[in-house]
Amino acid sequence: MEGEDEGPGTMIEDIVSNGIEDKSSKPIISSKQMDVEAYASLYSGRTTITRLLFVADRCGNQSMQLEALQMAYDEIKKDENSQLFREVVQKIDGRLGPAYGIDQAWVVSVDRRAEQRKDKLKNELNSYRTNLIKRKH
Repeated sequence: MEGEDEGPGTMIEDIVSNGIEDKSSKPIISSKQMDVEAYASLYSGRTTITRLLFVADRCGNQSMQLEALQMAYDEIKKDENSQLFREVVQKIDGRLGPAYGIDQAWVVSVDRRAEQRKDKLKNELNSYRTNLIKRKH
């Protein structure tokens, strides 16, 4: 009926109806449950993580939310975004057990590599600036 809450089925249809149609794959939605893994497989890289977090933030089904967060956690660990990792751990809030808590060693390692890359790029930039100034004179 008009004006009634259409439930999570409509919300899930909105999530999935993003312009991608792959009729050869298995259905992503059955009833009001969405196959989060099938949905995530439509994407790659950082977009996968973004879409999983979108599902986790907007679905009303706790098991789907936790599945999306678990998959996002696993995907982030393949990447090097410690800030996003911290946010996902905070959203999980211990609900997936200690295996999905903060991995401080990983965070420190990623942050250290990022700082090293930043320093290297700063040095390269300064070197290029110095060479550019020398060429002008």
